[in-house]
Amino acid sequence: MEQGGATQAREEARVPFGLGPNGWRRLGWRAGDGLSTLADSFEHELAERVGFQWLAVAFGAGAAVYCVLPREPHLWALAATTSVFAAAAILSYRRGATIRLVVVIALLLAGATAAKLRVERLNTPHIERPFAVGIVARVVGVEDRADLRPRITLDRLTADADWATELLPARARVTMAERYDVPPLGAKIAARGRLMPVPGPVVPGGYDPRRAAFFDGIGGGGFLFGDWRLVAPPHVSADLAIDTLRAAIVERIRAVEPGQAGAVAAALLVGERSYIAAQTKDDLRRAGLAHVLAISGMHMMLVAGTVFFATRALLALSPSLALTRPIRKWAAVAALIAATGYLALSGGNVATIRAFVMAAIMFCAVLLDRPAISMRNLALAAFIVVALRPESVVEPGFQMSFGAVAALIAAWEAWRDRKRPLLGDGDLTPGWRFARFLRRALIGIAVTTLVAGLATAPYAAFHFERVASYSLLGNLLAAPFVSVLIMPAGLLTLFLMPFGLEAAPLHVMTMGIDALLAIAAWVAALPGAEMRAPPIAPAALVTITIGLLWLCLWRRRWRLYGAAIIVAGLGLIPVLADRPDVMVAPEGKAIAVRDASGVLRVSGSRSGSYAVEQFFDKEPMEPLAGAELRRNVRCDPASCLLDGADGVRVAHVRQPAAFHEDCARAHIVVTPLKAPTNCAAALVIDASALARFGAHALDVTMDQGTSTVTVQRARSAAPRPWQAGGNATRD
Repeated sequence: MEQGGATQAREEARVPFGLGPNGWRRLGWRAGDGLSTLADSFEHELAERVGFQWLAVAFGAGAAVYCVLPREPHLWALAATTSVFAAAAILSYRRGATIRLVVVIALLLAGATAAKLRVERLNTPHIERPFAVGIVARVVGVEDRADLRPRITLDRLTADADWATELLPARARVTMAERYDVPPLGAKIAARGRLMPVPGPVVPGGYDPRRAAFFDGIGGGGFLFGDWRLVAPPHVSADLAIDTLRAAIVERIRAVEPGQAGAVAAALLVGERSYIAAQTKDDLRRAGLAHVLAISGMHMMLVAGTVFFATRALLALSPSLALTRPIRKWAAVAALIAATGYLALSGGNVATIRAFVMAAIMFCAVLLDRPAISMRNLALAAFIVVALRPESVVEPGFQMSFGAVAALIAAWEAWRDRKRPLLGDGDLTPGWRFARFLRRALIGIAVTTLVAGLATAPYAAFHFERVASYSLLGNLLAAPFVSVLIMPAGLLTLFLMPFGLEAAPLHVMTMGIDALLAIAAWVAALPGAEMRAPPIAPAALVTITIGLLWLCLWRRRWRLYGAAIIVAGLGLIPVLADRPDVMVAPEGKAIAVRDASGVLRVSGSRSGSYAVEQFFDKEPMEPLAGAELRRNVRCDPASCLLDGADGVRVAHVRQPAAFHEDCARAHIVVTPLKAPTNCAAALVIDASALARFGAHALDVTMDQGTSTVTVQRARSAAPRPWQAGGNATRD
């Protein structure tokens, strides 16, 4: 008996995880049941037409994939492949056997094709090397910035030298000398200046000014040497009519209120933020109120909603109209007209376009007696915005805007469909109705802020590396001023401005803005008001996005699996965190090296510069100042030597005479010059490599005196159209 028992024990020990044959069979049955339940849930969801939302996701994902491709695809290849899959999807649908995978692939390819068509339209000449020239051009944009020198945008450029004519872009944005007046919008001016390429990112994966300029239609930058000369007076053409109107509104606002309250009023009413001081922006950001400056869903719905309810209330004063006419639909038409006008005045950024499309769909739904707020309407808005601005899919405005609205709609639908007991609704005491209204309003603001804040936090951390700790407090205190005082008074200001009566409502609006700014300053001054977020890898952000979409778009209980996916994405943040050991700016004039203590030391740039800010962008600490930034950086007039972790030595060569010594003693040599071909360093990054690939980021490991370097570059050997040397069609 003992021997048999020992044999049985040894057999059980050999069974993996302690499961016998029956255990594995039961586990298989449970897994099969789970998969069957998921399949049933999936079919039920599609039967309820939830799949339409996921088609919008596929369309946007296609545009995002196009934006991150390593090289430019051919338009004909994308268009042909899209047509084939679209035809297959339509044919299968007509035969009554829809192939879902084919539909998804067709939408993915359609999103990529839309992005490619957008790039083809914008692919105009852009400056590739700096040069000085006299120019004659039309002023199409004016930025009279609060803390910086004024900047103007020019088009229809002509040069006073024949050799420079073919080098001029369609549009250029140039900085003016501060002591000269800003030319009026629409004027034709002559000036002499230095035109240069728009710079690329300082670090690979960082903010790319050249990409932003490309999609704004800007092909070059630069500055003017001196004053400008008027060649032709301002002429308001059709393409500048709205911009001229916006400039006139800003001037009227600034005439009544020239301070920061007036600057914020201009931002809220016409989207002009150049007059807002850096301190004001910083306070609003630290208080979690930066979204107030961007005309988005809140502003659009406050304007359109105010018009809707005011129009309906006025029409309801007539009993005959209220009882015999569809005044609700008339009010929806008035709100739609107001929203369209507000969009035209706002400057039309991505958040505003999304907000307008959502508002338009909502009021059209009122006209058609359909539900006004739904995830399906958000999907329609996503289709339209991606078709118009496909590049915005990888930008923070799109991600934060749609993420917040999707989370809010999902939360509202869950709240609407909840099971709740029926209780008495009478007034128990005088003032009970008002107290209940106030309680619901405060809870609504808190829940809205919390849901939107949680939905947008990963994207804010990824793009801006900052988290506002007291965002909930700031929004709770500021939301009543924005909703009840600022935006309604602003709408009245715009309505009365043609009659010259804007002063009174504008004073009311700026009183509310003063209160808003006071709240922002107080919250921003609280200890720990803003924290630096850990660097988030793109793979972690994609995982979090999938979880957020899963949680918001599905309707049944299996949507809760999205929370697990979000947790998995959050868990990937520390796992995938990888801060480079060496960073090289695009022209090689500034480098940063991580020393043995894990702190970046910089050569070639001073504290407070743009390059240093970008080097420290993904760091857990603020940029170092003064001598701390250059501690242990040994320099002479020809070069600097920086010591990294594990004994890695990096030489930053600035004069040719230093190559002989530094190539022999350094593992890595970085220089804005042309390095000699016989340089003995393990890696050399010189002028030719920088001109071809732009900024570099290096991960260095040392093993028994041998260095292994992993290199990340800002652009590949086949640059995209918005990168230096890129064009829309590549072989």
